[in-house]
Amino acid sequence: MRVLHVEDNPTDADLTRCVLARRAPEIELDQVSDQTAARVHLQDAADFDLALVDLRLPDGSGLELLVWIREHRLPLAVVMLTGSGDQECAIAALQAGADDYLTKDVAALERLPITLRDAHKRFHDARIRHERPLRVLYAEHSAADIDLTRRHLARYAPHIRLSLATDVGEVLARLPSDPGTQADFDVVLLDYRLPGLDALEAVKVLRAERGLDIPIVMVSGQGNEEVAARAIHLGVNDYVSKHQGYLYKLPATLEKVWGQVELARERLQLRAASERLALALAASPVVLYTRQISTPESPLTWVSENITRLLGYTPAEILQPNAWASRLHPDDREETLERFASLPGAGHVSHTYRFFDAGGQVCWIHDELNLVEASGESKHCSATGVWCDVTEQKRTEHLRETRMVVLDALVDNRSLPDILEEIGRRLEDIYPHMRVEIEAPPEERGFSVPRPQEERGFDWTLPFKDGAGQVLGYCKVRFARARAPTLAERGLIGEFSRIAGLAVARVRADIRLRQAATVFESTREGVIITDLDVRILTVNRAFSDITGYKESDVVGRKPSILRSGRQDPSFYQAMWASIEATGYWQGEIWNRRKSGELYPQILSISVVYDSQRSPSYYVGVMTDISQLRQSEARLEHLVHYDPLTHLPNRRLLQSRLDHALGQAERQQRRIALLFIDLDRFKTVNDSLGHPIGDELLEALAQRLATRLRDEDTLGRLGGDEFLLILEQLQRPEDAAGVAQTVLGLLERPFRLASGAEIYVGASIGISLYPEDGGSVTDLIKHADVAMYQAKEEGRGTYRFYTPSLTRVANERLALEARLHRALADGELQLHYQPQFATHDKRLIGCEALVRWMSPEEGMVPPARFIPLAEETGLIVPLGSWVLRTACVQAKHWLDGAWPEVRIAVNLSGRQLLDPNLAERVAGILAETGLPPERLKLELTESMIMDHVEQTADLLRGLKSLGLRLSIDDFGTGYSSLAYLKRFPIDELKIDRSFVQDIPDDQDDMTIAATIIAMARNLRLKVIAEGVETQEQLDFLRRQGCHACQGYLLGRPMPAEEFARMVLGATNEITQA
Repeated sequence: MRVLHVEDNPTDADLTRCVLARRAPEIELDQVSDQTAARVHLQDAADFDLALVDLRLPDGSGLELLVWIREHRLPLAVVMLTGSGDQECAIAALQAGADDYLTKDVAALERLPITLRDAHKRFHDARIRHERPLRVLYAEHSAADIDLTRRHLARYAPHIRLSLATDVGEVLARLPSDPGTQADFDVVLLDYRLPGLDALEAVKVLRAERGLDIPIVMVSGQGNEEVAARAIHLGVNDYVSKHQGYLYKLPATLEKVWGQVELARERLQLRAASERLALALAASPVVLYTRQISTPESPLTWVSENITRLLGYTPAEILQPNAWASRLHPDDREETLERFASLPGAGHVSHTYRFFDAGGQVCWIHDELNLVEASGESKHCSATGVWCDVTEQKRTEHLRETRMVVLDALVDNRSLPDILEEIGRRLEDIYPHMRVEIEAPPEERGFSVPRPQEERGFDWTLPFKDGAGQVLGYCKVRFARARAPTLAERGLIGEFSRIAGLAVARVRADIRLRQAATVFESTREGVIITDLDVRILTVNRAFSDITGYKESDVVGRKPSILRSGRQDPSFYQAMWASIEATGYWQGEIWNRRKSGELYPQILSISVVYDSQRSPSYYVGVMTDISQLRQSEARLEHLVHYDPLTHLPNRRLLQSRLDHALGQAERQQRRIALLFIDLDRFKTVNDSLGHPIGDELLEALAQRLATRLRDEDTLGRLGGDEFLLILEQLQRPEDAAGVAQTVLGLLERPFRLASGAEIYVGASIGISLYPEDGGSVTDLIKHADVAMYQAKEEGRGTYRFYTPSLTRVANERLALEARLHRALADGELQLHYQPQFATHDKRLIGCEALVRWMSPEEGMVPPARFIPLAEETGLIVPLGSWVLRTACVQAKHWLDGAWPEVRIAVNLSGRQLLDPNLAERVAGILAETGLPPERLKLELTESMIMDHVEQTADLLRGLKSLGLRLSIDDFGTGYSSLAYLKRFPIDELKIDRSFVQDIPDDQDDMTIAATIIAMARNLRLKVIAEGVETQEQLDFLRRQGCHACQGYLLGRPMPAEEFARMVLGATNEITQA
C-alpha cells in the first residue's frame, strides 16, 4: 500500500516513518510538508492508495486538501491527524469526507498501521458498495430529523436509498411476516421514540415472533445506556445517539451492520454447503485429497473421511510420510511417480494404477491431480486430487476382452481345450497368486475339500452349467496357501466360469447344428424357415421336391406364394392367432405347387425362441398327403355314392336326411321327401338289356340333377328307385310343384349313346316333415306308401301321403294358375276408399285397393289371393299393375279439374327387396304424368324392420322423388323408435284393430291416443283406418288425429262410383 504523508513537523514525520517501517513494512511512505507539494504529488502520481494529512499545515488547513481530493474524485482514502482534544476538527474532517481520523498521541501511533489498513479497506469497500444502492427503511416521526438525514445522505452517501415510515405499525406492515419471504430493504433504521407502539416492541416482534435477521440500527436523542443495552439485548445490531455529528457516522454504521449480517449469512451458507459436501462425500465413490509436491513421493496434506469406507485406511494412516507411495503396486510404482513428477509443468495428471487397500487386496485407482499454485522455479507446488476406485471397471474390461478373445477363438474354430486354457490364464493375470485349471466335461461333483499338504490338489472347485442346469465343466482354483477364495474372488471366478460355460455350450451347439443341418437336408418332409416378418430365410431339398420351387425362387418372399385360395382369410387369422397364443399350430391345408396344381398337406408351424425367450423365427414342416387324400376320396365315394349314377346312395341319403331333420326342427321349417319310382323300367331291362337300363339310369340322374337347387339332395336307393330331399320348404304345394317338374322332365325322350330313344315315366310319393313323421324311417316309408298310391291311381303322377293334403295342395296350385291368368286377362280391378280430414271432414285423398272378380268363383276375397301372390312372387307384377293403374286414374281425375286428392298405394315386402324400386316408381310417374306429391306409398312396420339398412336407403330414394311415405297398420309391428327417426316417413296409419273397439275398450283408446301424441312429437301426420262410428270419429278428433277412413265416411268403391261421390256427394258427406 502506498501512502502520501502530509506533515510539516519533522519530528512527527520521523516518528510516523519509524513506526510504519517497524510495524508495517509493506506500507510504502512518501512524505511532503505542505498541501501545495501534496497536490503536485497527487497529480503526478496516480498510484497512491491513501493520504495521511495533518490538520494544521503551513499553507493552510489540511481540510482544504481533503476537500480538494474529494472534489477531484481522487481514488484514495484520507485519514486526518488532529491535536489532542480537537473533537470539533475531527467531526469537521469526517463531514468533509475523511475516512477516519487519529489524535496525535502515543496510543494513536500504535494504532496507526491498523487504522490505515481499515481506512483503505473501508474506502474501497464503500466504492464497491456505492455501485449498488443500500435500501434502508427509515422510521422517524420528526420532520426536521427526516430532512437533515435525507440531505446529509444525499450529499455524503447517495447510494443509501431511504424509504420513510412514520410509525411502528407501518414498519411492521412493510416487512415480511416470516423469514422465508425476501425483504424489500437491506437495513431498518428505527428512531427510539415513535408514535404508537414502542420501537423496542417492534424489534421484539421482528426478532422473536417473525424470526427476521434484517439488520436494525436504532437512533435516540436521549443517549440512555439502559435503552441501548435493552435494544442490543432484543437484537438491534447497533445503537447511535443523536449527538452532534452523528449523521457523519451514520453511513458507516449502516454499511457496517449490513456487511456484518451479510457476512453471517454467507458463513451460514458456507457451513450448510460444507455439511452437504460432507454428506455427499460420505456416500461418494471418490476420495478427495490435497498434497504438497516437492518430490513425487511427497505426502498427502488432507484426505476426505470416506477413504475409510472405500480403501479401509483412516485419514491419519494415509497422511503419514511415504504412506501413499509405499502402497503403490510394484509393477506400477515407477511409471506413476514419473507421471506425477510432470505435474508442475503439465498442470494436470490423469493416471490409473494399482494400489493395495488396507486388507492387502489389489485395487485399481484412477487418479486426477491438478496443480493449484507454484513458485517461479516450480520446485514446490500445491495440488488437489481425486481418487476413484475403478477396480470393477477394470475387471469388467478384462472380462469383456476375455469374451472377445473367446468369440474370436470360436470363430477361428480353435479347439475347446485351447480356449479353456486361455480363459484360465486370463483369470491368473488378474490374480497372480491364483492357479487356475478349467476342464470340461469331467465327472459331476460338488465343491472339493482342500487335501493335506503332501497330496494337495485344488483348494476350490466351481461347476459351471447351462441354462437347463446341466453341468458343462469345472473351474478349479489353488492358492499359494490353502484357503477359500474371498467374496470378490468368488465373484470373478464365477464370471470366468460363465465364459467357459458359454464356450462349451457354443462348441456343443455347433456340433448339434451340424447334425441338424444333416437332418434338415436329408429328411423327406419339407422344411421352411422364416424371419418374424414371415419372409423365407431358407428351405430344404424336400420343400423343393414337394412344391417345385427352388430355394433361390423363394428366399426373401413370403410363404403366401403357396396359397391355393381354398381357405378364406378367417382360416389364416385363426392359424396365426393360435401361433401367437401358444407358439404352435398344426393342421391340414391346401397349397399350390409352382405348376399351379393344388394339393393337400399336413403343416406344423412352430415359433423358435432365443435364450431370452423372445421369438426369433418360425419353422414350418410340411408333409404332402395328396396321394393319401386321393385314396381316401375314392374309398369315401365308394362308401357313400352309387357307382353307376354317382348320386348319393341309401347310406348317404339317410345321413343327409337325418341332418336335415335336425336343422328343420331347430328352425321350425318343413322338409319334403319325394320317392321316385320309374314306371315300366323292368320292361326296358327285359327287352333292351341291363346295359341299356344302366345307361338310362345315368341319363335320368343327369337330367334331374341339373334342375335341382343347391340345398336339395337327389339320390338313388337302388334299382329304379330315387329319393329327392327338399329342404327349406315354404309350403306343401312347393313339393307338388317340384313333383310336376320332375314328371315334366320325363316327358321328353332319353336319347342314349347307344342310339336308343326311350320314353319313361315315374310315380312319385311325397311325405312331409313334420306332418308325416319325425324320423328318417317314417318319412321314407310314408313316401313309399304315397308312391304306390300314385301307381295305383294311374302312374305318371304324384300323391301326398294323406289324400286330404293332396286335395288342398291341388286347390292352391289351381288358384295360383288362375291368378296368373287373372293378371293377364284383366280380371283384377281397383276400388278406392276415401280419406277425410278429421276436423272438417274435407276429402283429402283415397286408398287404392285391389279386387279380383273371377269368372268361376265371383269376387275372390283379398285375404285369399294376396298371401298366395306374396308366396309365389306374383305380388311383384301385381304391385306394379296396381301402382300404374292407380296413377293413371289419379291423373285422369286431376286433369278433370276435380279436387286435388292424394292417392295411397300399398307396397309389398317383395317389392321392397327390389333395389331398383325407386327407378321403377319414377318411371311410372313419368309415364302416367302424375305429379309425385299426389302419390302416397304405404308400407307396413314389419316390411321396414326386416331389412333396416336396405329399407332406409330405399325410402330415401323414394322420398327424393317428391312423394309421401306412410307406415300402414302402425302399432301391430315391432318397429323401434330409434329406427323410426331414421326413416323419411311423413305419416302413421293407426291399425283398425286399435279403432274398432273405441270407446268400449279403454286400452285401445290409450294406445290410439299414445300413437297420435308420439306422431305429433315427431312432427308426423296420423290417419286412422276402420272408423265406423261417430263416437270413434269424435274421439280421434279430440286427440288431434289428422285424417281418417272407414265405412262411416265411405266404403271402397269402383272408380266410377268414387267419381260420382266426389262430384255430387261431397257436401252431403262433410255434413254427416
